[in-house]
Amino acid sequence: MPRFIHYLAALIALVAPAMGAIPSPEQYFGFRMGTDRKLARYDKIVQYFQLIAEQSGRVRFHNLGPTTQNHPFALLEISSENNLKNIDHLKELERKLYFQGGPPSDAERDEIFRSGKAVVLITNNIHSTEIGSSQMVVELVYQLATTGSPRIHKILDNVVFLLVPSLNPDGQMLVTDWYNKNVGTPFEPSPLPTLFHPYVGHDNNRDMYLFSQRESRMTAGILWDSATANGLGWFPSIWLDEHQQGSTGPRIFTMPATDPINPNVDTLIYRLNTIYGQQQAAALEAEGKEGIIFNSTYTNFWEGAMAWAGWWHNEVGLLTEVASARVATPVVQQKADPSHPAAPASGAPADFENERRRAFEHPDEPLPPPRDITPRTEYPHPWLGGTWRLRDIVDYELIATYALLEAAADSRDTLLHEIYSVNQRTIEEGAKGTI
Repeated sequence: MPRFIHYLAALIALVAPAMGAIPSPEQYFGFRMGTDRKLARYDKIVQYFQLIAEQSGRVRFHNLGPTTQNHPFALLEISSENNLKNIDHLKELERKLYFQGGPPSDAERDEIFRSGKAVVLITNNIHSTEIGSSQMVVELVYQLATTGSPRIHKILDNVVFLLVPSLNPDGQMLVTDWYNKNVGTPFEPSPLPTLFHPYVGHDNNRDMYLFSQRESRMTAGILWDSATANGLGWFPSIWLDEHQQGSTGPRIFTMPATDPINPNVDTLIYRLNTIYGQQQAAALEAEGKEGIIFNSTYTNFWEGAMAWAGWWHNEVGLLTEVASARVATPVVQQKADPSHPAAPASGAPADFENERRRAFEHPDEPLPPPRDITPRTEYPHPWLGGTWRLRDIVDYELIATYALLEAAADSRDTLLHEIYSVNQRTIEEGAKGTI
């Protein structure tokens, strides 16, 4: 009888997609997201999301492309079925929140507060070797589309979630193909021998002031310009851009970043960056994760990066940076001795470059132990070393992403009032010529 039950379960798993059920990521891709030495390619991820959108009333799929190399540029709108049925009205409320078409009337303002949603944009994988988030979102979308838990319903009822699975689809496929070609060979950890993006390489997230690339212009269309993105100018209140960083230090950076601040950003935006960033950090701590740092490496002043650009549009721009594996190959790091902390490494780009070079030249040697192991306010539970996998990246990003969505759902009313206050103040100060 147990053997019969096993065969029956296997048969159900095979025929479920044909019966209209949404296949799980494991069923569709043949492996769990984050499995060692396994990567889901962007084109198949897009096909999976199209399938989910066809079968779920919680997900809408948009192809805003083509990209530079003529691939789809995907955007998903995720919310409750009722919200998606009223998506045009919710978008108009969000645009009114940002004073598009002029200041809202008192009645329009009250309708925003009463019926508006927390609109959250999350963008991923702009740097193509930082591939974990493009894998994480596969599980995320499946769970949001199929799960009936109170937590998921709270998010779907109160949030309009805009998801870009990869800001650099061309690069994601280049990295996936190069890695798959070399996996199992001595060249498995070797870096991509071409640019991450055909024209701007690794610096594609520095294009949010010039908009020289198709991908940047489509992203701006989602954010601010309805004409550019087929009418999808959403003006989201929160924008999270998910990245990866070096492998030797903290496991994840969450907001806030370091001083100095930029005097041209409304101070409330910096407060909200801290609130939502620390919600992510708290959720990771609650799950027993270690190596969570803030107030480090990245400054609040710089105007050049992706979500940073949202600050000048009164959007809460957030960044996460998760420690990297060697694409999908685990990294082993020697354990540090807490009783003998060394001087922290600088975290400068040169350190990361040396780290990558060492990984390629000595792939079988463990990385040196972490240097920064002193517990303190911004880093209370330091990472002491060990094995780090792509699945760890997926887990950290999944926890942090859910934490943000849940925090936005919980604070929907407060967020709408505070963003309205920032936008009203901006208009008034602009009229007086004080900004």
